[in-house]
Amino acid sequence: MTRPPNPATKTGRAQIAKQSRRHGYFHNRDTFTIAVNCPLCSERVSGDQPGYGESVTKALDALMNTHLLHNCPKGPQQP
Repeated sequence: MTRPPNPATKTGRAQIAKQSRRHGYFHNRDTFTIAVNCPLCSERVSGDQPGYGESVTKALDALMNTHLLHNCPKGPQQP
């Protein structure tokens, strides 16, 4: 049995971001935004669509990383 990824570590946050992308992401071309659901708290994390030539995967990972560090109720900053 494997342990769940630890959001307090960089490797754990990368694994969580990969899990969230695996469950699907949202791309709204009308408002130029992308979003992904957090697997820990089920909150939808959204942000601006990446520019031309930029990776959507990297943008989604950055959104999830920021969410885990600052906004997620189950993130490492919470007691």
